[in-house]
Amino acid sequence: MSARQAFWRKRMAKLAPQIAFLDAIRAELPEDGILVDEVTQIGFAARLLLPVYKPRTFLSPGYQDPLGWGFATALGAQHARPDVPVVAISGDGGFLFTATELATAMRHKIPLTTIVFNDGAYGNVRRIQEERYGNRLIGSDLTNPDFVAFAKSFDADAARATTPADLRTALRHAFARPDVPTVIEVPVGAMPSPWEFIFMDKIRGR
Repeated sequence: MSARQAFWRKRMAKLAPQIAFLDAIRAELPEDGILVDEVTQIGFAARLLLPVYKPRTFLSPGYQDPLGWGFATALGAQHARPDVPVVAISGDGGFLFTATELATAMRHKIPLTTIVFNDGAYGNVRRIQEERYGNRLIGSDLTNPDFVAFAKSFDADAARATTPADLRTALRHAFARPDVPTVIEVPVGAMPSPWEFIFMDKIRGR
């Protein structure tokens, strides 16, 4: 498995920005910790490249990809498994679908750690419009709150991480606070497309 993982990481080296953040998460999340992904640039890369060590520790909607699924599902996972850290990864657009459930997290003391990768857009949709539709953009740019201030308005813990090293520090802090939810905002720009690795050539056996 190590050799297989090394092969794919080399083949997908163009996803370096996503890989750096995933490596930071994997370094801090215990092997029995749970990661919940969503339809986001980091989520797509996680499905391809994140090492997973134990059953039921990587929860994903697969390619149904309903926006807003990640944060809401992760709340349930953390409530069901209070004994392990749970991390939700969302884009800014996906998080905003269910972000007000921070009220639920606070009311029931669910110590979920949520990482919001903020590119100010539905990044995947925006890229498709740029590449396939002559840069005719519609409905893909977002008007966002300050996510740190938003989380703190609920009395949740919050931090902003601008690098993978910052993210590791923020995750360590969050995992040390089992009494309160944490939101970590990670401002990012456009990321390399993962789609060539998702829609690969079909391989048919004999």
